[in-house]
Amino acid sequence: MKKVVGIILVFCILLGSSTIYASGLPRTSLSKWYGQSFQKESEGKASLAKVEKTFEDVNTFIMKTFESYQTTIQEAIEKQIKDSKASIEEYQQETKSQLDEVVTELKEEKIDDYIDNEAIEKETDQDIDEVLTEVFGK
Repeated sequence: MKKVVGIILVFCILLGSSTIYASGLPRTSLSKWYGQSFQKESEGKASLAKVEKTFEDVNTFIMKTFESYQTTIQEAIEKQIKDSKASIEEYQQETKSQLDEVVTELKEEKIDDYIDNEAIEKETDQDIDEVLTEVFGK
């Protein structure tokens, strides 16, 4: 009988303490749960703001890099165009100079040839006159 009374007594004590614990727990745990949820929500909003700020920073960086590359490419293109124009003008001047030299050389050759041809014709005319004079006698 002592055992039965002891078991019933232990059972009642456990039941009573569980009831007391359960009645106080919902108020505290609900309060803690609400506080933790609100804190997590606040942290989520804060982290969302951080992510948005990071995306804005990345976007700014990309735009600056893009503008920098555009400027660099534009400068390279302008330099290449300038160098190409200078090279073309130099080649044009070189070609014109060579052409002028060739024209001058050809003129000199033609004049020299003309003078030589004139001299040959005069000599030929003189030789013909001499031969005719000898043959027909004057």
